[in-house]
Amino acid sequence: MTTRIRNPSAKVPTRNSTGLALYFLLAFGITWVLVAPIAASNQGWISTDLGEGWHALGALGPLVAALVISRRTPGAVGRLRDGLARWKVSPWLYVAALSPALFLMPAALAVRFAEGQWPTLSGLFDSPRLIGGGWFLAMIVPAVAYGIGEEVGWRGFALPRLQTRFQPFPAAVVLGVVWVAWHLPFYLYRSGMVDTTLAEQIAQAMVIIIGGLFLAWLYNSTGGSILLCAVWHFTHSVVHVAIPEVSQTWDTYIGVFGTILAISVTTIWWRRMSVHHTETFPQAIDERNAP
Repeated sequence: MTTRIRNPSAKVPTRNSTGLALYFLLAFGITWVLVAPIAASNQGWISTDLGEGWHALGALGPLVAALVISRRTPGAVGRLRDGLARWKVSPWLYVAALSPALFLMPAALAVRFAEGQWPTLSGLFDSPRLIGGGWFLAMIVPAVAYGIGEEVGWRGFALPRLQTRFQPFPAAVVLGVVWVAWHLPFYLYRSGMVDTTLAEQIAQAMVIIIGGLFLAWLYNSTGGSILLCAVWHFTHSVVHVAIPEVSQTWDTYIGVFGTILAISVTTIWWRRMSVHHTETFPQAIDERNAP
């Protein structure tokens, strides 16, 4: 892959011209309004019983906000479309995108040493959440919503705009903190988040930020492929919905391996940042409109 470095002479927009502030406001507003009924139901504020499947609607907030704000800038919607269609990348980057699933076997080996027996997938067939066609509603539909709904917004829209103001590493950290804040209503109802201790919530926030760093590396290293980021998010979602139905320990080890990979990649990326092409919003628009 040809190495390109951001052009220092590229025209940088004014602070308000990228629409970031309005984008974040809209993305938060759409998601929080959509998940409000399920949060209220879980807290007993309303009597309507909404399943967690409703949660997938909230994941569409970043996507809808990105499309709405992008329509205000020539070429911006096309850039999102191009990012979703960017699939010609190094095979190793596909390995990175599929890494949550690739850790299934190493994590199973860790469970074997820790508990003395191998975990099996047979428990999936006994899970009340996944019985019959439940697996489709519980895993596939939400995973598509998370992958496309979030990544078009966070990595496709927000990250390249943040990278016009900051170097890639701090830009990814800023976006990670925003991403954590976006998750806050989920602590009112989301399985694995509600009833957690403060220490667990801090750990989850750190994992989200570290995951954002890994996705920023993936986005920049693929030349702005939203598709590869969505593949990672989809794979991560499916794995971490299915595996806890079989073994919480197995799921924990998969998460540990994934976090180690993300930290390792981020450390190398931070130290060798100049060898990676950095996707920025103005440069992408200038290139798209160039004669």
